[in-house]
Amino acid sequence: MTNTGGAAGFPFPPVQTTEVTPALETIVNNLDTKTSRLLTAHLDGRLAGWLNLRRDPWALISHWGTLHHVQTRTTVRGQGIGAALMNEVRRIARDEMGLEQLHLAARGGVGLETFYGRLGWKEIGRWPGALRLADGEDRDEILMLLAPL
Repeated sequence: MTNTGGAAGFPFPPVQTTEVTPALETIVNNLDTKTSRLLTAHLDGRLAGWLNLRRDPWALISHWGTLHHVQTRTTVRGQGIGAALMNEVRRIARDEMGLEQLHLAARGGVGLETFYGRLGWKEIGRWPGALRLADGEDRDEILMLLAPL
């Protein structure tokens, strides 16, 4: 999905299987029903989107989780797949993992804060110029919170 306009995890397309495979293996190898989940969405038998939910087991912060690699195939955007993934991860976080809040960091300048805002997320801060893209363009990283679940 990175090669078709998505940014999650690989900011500089094109990426090759040799780059993606080890990253995916790391995510899969660290899956544990108490601390992480991998959600996927499929449309017409093809992967349409995915995300990774992780929580830290340390007691001080174990009541919240962080979303990583939230991504949908650009060709299916606007069809509700991203919203469906976000609604399902909210349910899983609350009902199956016992979490009280979710955090995520989104790339600025592409309207993601509007998308997440429609789903109840609140912007809680920004890191100005935190993301440097291949063309030298800097973007803010937007810190977002969903609470209560």
